[in-house]
Amino acid sequence: MIIKENMALAPMTTMRTGGSARYFVRAETTEDLSKAVFFAKEKSLPAFILGGGSNTLVPDEGFPGLVIKIEIKGITYEETAFGVRVISGAGEVWDGLVCSVIERGLFGLENLSLIPGTVGGATVQNIGAYGAEIRESILWVEAFDTIQGVVKTFLYDECAFGYRESLFKSNKHLVVTRVAFDLVRDGKPRIDYEDVKKYFMEKEIDLPTLVDTRTAVVFIRTAKMPAPPLGTAGSFFKNPVVSENRLENLKRQFPQIKSYSQGNNTVKLSAAWILDNIGGFRGARRGDAGVSEKQALILVNYGTATTENICTLAREMKNDIKEKINIDLEEEVVLIKVSSAREVFFKKVASK
Repeated sequence: MIIKENMALAPMTTMRTGGSARYFVRAETTEDLSKAVFFAKEKSLPAFILGGGSNTLVPDEGFPGLVIKIEIKGITYEETAFGVRVISGAGEVWDGLVCSVIERGLFGLENLSLIPGTVGGATVQNIGAYGAEIRESILWVEAFDTIQGVVKTFLYDECAFGYRESLFKSNKHLVVTRVAFDLVRDGKPRIDYEDVKKYFMEKEIDLPTLVDTRTAVVFIRTAKMPAPPLGTAGSFFKNPVVSENRLENLKRQFPQIKSYSQGNNTVKLSAAWILDNIGGFRGARRGDAGVSEKQALILVNYGTATTENICTLAREMKNDIKEKINIDLEEEVVLIKVSSAREVFFKKVASK
């Protein structure tokens, strides 16, 4: 384990903005992670856990502490009475894992194809797309408790998964190291999501296979995402959740507004539809900070945008929607802050 100094972070994020880390280390094992945590505590440094950098914004001034990049690898397959248990290191590339299980004919992750990032980051965020969420296939999650200095295993019911939420997102001292998935060979493709259903109708495919489903998702995502070398962090905002009564009121003014039932008299509104049709932000540019011409939910670094440029545009979008329909858009992307809980827990422990 080598701790480096003044490491540029922009190349390690998909938005490609921001400054450098005062200290930086790659943790390839749990032991590396433990040593890095000890280093941060010993020096009373704030620290930040970095995965694939696909959902992260780095401040332009950089980060004055230790950035720990999780690169714990390894994938194993275990036969079970019901299918196959797949255990993956948190540092594995998420879409690499998806490709691997699809090659083995295993159902469960195919609708989450081509989402950038690592297995650990995907779990923390409880990623979801096209009618599926990662939590639906998780059996247990292993995490390193940076306060107690031990590895713990959390069964599914203990993980507190919610919409883009988890135990590990709300308890920053728990760093995901491994994840176990229960997958099956006799599953059925999930094609009820609007875009996926439309794809197969146009292709005249009545009984799509597992591979067909991945092909459809990759096609749909590619059509919406900006192509490299443009920088992007994917969906910048969460889809807002409102009551069914609130939806009915909105429909009187916007009959075509897109929504998805969540049960318990709540619905999830399409933030992309709102930003496009109510905010008119698709394709907007503020210098090199802009909104994708393909999808109004995706902010783009067209070349030399700074993190502050991106954040200023995001604030403009939030304020506009708040003023027009009184809905608060919440960022899905994480901005590294010294004051946030993920960093400060080192100082809290060190001060005891």
